[in-house]
Amino acid sequence: MKTRKITEALLRRLGSPGSLLATVVLLSMVLDSAWLLTQEQQGDDLFSKKVTWVKDSECQCTFQDCSLHGGVTLTVEVHVNQKRLSEMLVYTNPGREGTAAQNFSCVIYDADFMNCSWAKGRAAPDDVQYFLYIRSKKRIERECPRYLKDSGTHVGCHLQDLSGLTSYNYFLVNGTSQETGIQFFDSVLLLKEIEQYNPPDNITVQCNESHCLIRWEKPRTRQQWPNREFQYQLDIQRQVRDSSNFLLSPKIVVFGDSGNRYNFPKPGSKAKHTVKIRTADARKAHWGAWSQPVEFGSEETESSLVHIYVLLVLGTLVCGLTLGCLFKRFLKSHRLFPPVPQIKDKLNDNHQVDHEMLWEKFTHETGKSDKEEVLTVETVSEAPAKL
Repeated sequence: MKTRKITEALLRRLGSPGSLLATVVLLSMVLDSAWLLTQEQQGDDLFSKKVTWVKDSECQCTFQDCSLHGGVTLTVEVHVNQKRLSEMLVYTNPGREGTAAQNFSCVIYDADFMNCSWAKGRAAPDDVQYFLYIRSKKRIERECPRYLKDSGTHVGCHLQDLSGLTSYNYFLVNGTSQETGIQFFDSVLLLKEIEQYNPPDNITVQCNESHCLIRWEKPRTRQQWPNREFQYQLDIQRQVRDSSNFLLSPKIVVFGDSGNRYNFPKPGSKAKHTVKIRTADARKAHWGAWSQPVEFGSEETESSLVHIYVLLVLGTLVCGLTLGCLFKRFLKSHRLFPPVPQIKDKLNDNHQVDHEMLWEKFTHETGKSDKEEVLTVETVSEAPAKL
């Protein structure tokens, strides 16, 4: 392991008599393990460690898991014959500067899988090869089972089995090269901080005349956390015109202690809405993926009015065509069957006109009296018949 090389490099720096005692102390620490540090979460300073040797007692040393690739300083205090010896042990990351893996990160997804990735050091030689080791709080060590490669160089790791990992774990990326020494990179990661939560499960919406109640269930996570450990972001949008356009609304943050529900005031227009939700840790807004949109509400009012206008126009056209057909049919029937002439009733149909006509006729004939002819009638007596 690279940590044994780290220890050996540390021991080569020791030269004083007091440091020889420190050498014994450090050897007693690392003989039973290939790791430089032991697991215990105590102490505030991650870079300053104290090793104390007490006469007639075993060496007791407590270290907190911490990142060492940036260097570490240890203070060794030894008490001999009522005298106290102190030695400062300064350790720096061996290897050529800039050869260590960089941009290291890990993410847990779907509760059961983890991906770690890193980039090749800026000064790393072409033949560099990196290896990832993980040690849990229970001192369970493992190497990456499946590396991801770029031009033959390991630049990532995929884990499908997260059993054995604890709340926080120590990650070490060391490297090898035939050309030069490769610096290592290490980090302590809390699984809760690197887990990317899935969207909530079973999103439902129930509406009444005034409100819509949106409910959901917390997502499945690697560890079972109470509702208060989650926060949710709701994206509620009102649909307009067609399914591809929405009126943008601000996103709403709801914390898990609210009961995983949100009461949404139902708009007066009863427009169609969609809601999608994503999840994050209550203390850190590291949001996961959005859920699939869930629709609720009725169609947009403006869209309904457009449909009404279209129906009115179509109805008007149909009525116009119907009336035109009827009128055309009426004209054809009128030509085939002309109306039978009726006898005009002068007395009843139009009295005023008839009276005028009669009066004109009367006055016209009266005017003819100037040209009246006089007939003379003579009486002729017949002769009596002869006997």
